[in-house]
Amino acid sequence: MSTNHLHDNLGPGLLEEVAPDVFSYVQPDGTWFINNTGFIVGRSGVASIDTTSTERRNRAYIDAIASVTSQPVTLLVNTHHHADHTHGNYLFPEATIISHTSCREVMLATGIPDYRAAFPTVEWGDLEFRAPDITFEGATSIHLDDLTIDLFDLGFVAHTDGDVLAWLPDRGVLFTGDLIFHGGTPFALFGSVQGTLDALDVIENQGADVIVPGHGPAFAGSQIKEVLNSQRAYLQFVQEAAKEGVSAGRTPVEQASRTELGEFQNLTDSERLAGNLHVAYREISEADYEWVGFETAISDMIVFNGGKLPHCLA
Repeated sequence: MSTNHLHDNLGPGLLEEVAPDVFSYVQPDGTWFINNTGFIVGRSGVASIDTTSTERRNRAYIDAIASVTSQPVTLLVNTHHHADHTHGNYLFPEATIISHTSCREVMLATGIPDYRAAFPTVEWGDLEFRAPDITFEGATSIHLDDLTIDLFDLGFVAHTDGDVLAWLPDRGVLFTGDLIFHGGTPFALFGSVQGTLDALDVIENQGADVIVPGHGPAFAGSQIKEVLNSQRAYLQFVQEAAKEGVSAGRTPVEQASRTELGEFQNLTDSERLAGNLHVAYREISEADYEWVGFETAISDMIVFNGGKLPHCLA
């Protein structure tokens, strides 16, 4: 069974200047729909990396930016299409929004999904849909006065099809989006377990001084290898559990129920194991497995979670 870690008093987002004029905005505790953002302050404007989930949380993020500068956000990068990173796009009317081509396509296809059935206690607010304005594939650069922000995709599916990393070479800061869940359970349901593992190699090879993940605290220096290795260990654990389940003829949710989380039991949102196993099964070439779709995989996560919906404090 899942071990779901609940935190009732999360506190405000944590604003930190991680390099000159580069800020992380980390929201405790990094669980469902409680993501990180960040921004870069220039002379003529601000570049934001992602937005967040609810109207209230997005307005708190805007207030955090205003506490540093009166300049408007003129550039906004969506690292991927998930709602906790894109719901706030509409609240930045002066910004040009940049994303991967696949990110925009998925956003246009889904709009603002109705999450009330899955997360009935969340006050989403008065959300409006806004898609990215400019898309790319491969790599591109945006310029905020004298500062260059390099954007690049992976060339393969990882957390999603169309993940974008934002790299500030002059500051040594890398924004990874949801390729990293620091302190939380990695989630590959909309992408690839192996692809996420491969993405960690790309991230490590970038040689960043500071990494701002999509969820959980930012980290730097000697922590980088430690955090990346812990994420690798979990994803490899999922792959081994999938091999065991395929060999034994179990369904992903049956295998999840038989899998001891062990060293990973303290990761938040551990019900994601059941969803991750569906993806890992799909990636085993000898598995006689037919993809069941996202809704069934999410239902299996609820079964693994003792019949309880994922707990969302957004």
